[in-house]
Amino acid sequence: MKILSEPIDAIVTFKAEGNNKPRPYKFRYRDGDSNTYEVKIEKIFHVEEWKFAGVKSIVYRCSSMICGVEKLYEIRYIIEECRWELYKM
Repeated sequence: MKILSEPIDAIVTFKAEGNNKPRPYKFRYRDGDSNTYEVKIEKIFHVEEWKFAGVKSIVYRCSSMICGVEKLYEIRYIIEECRWELYKM
């Protein structure tokens, strides 16, 4: 997977009780050719809290069908900045 660290717009859900971590549902991103893609997250394999250089984030390893091909990727939520990014694809 290639590191991208591109900002994305995300739609997330939260459970009513228990775990209050955001769970991504779908997101929108632009590639290098300015094409916009809307991706529904089909499967989340792994969720982990991560701290790098003092910045806390939650990393989600996921897969989805993008342009007819199943792709693996990582998105992350940067807690202190309240923003989402497509980290690896």
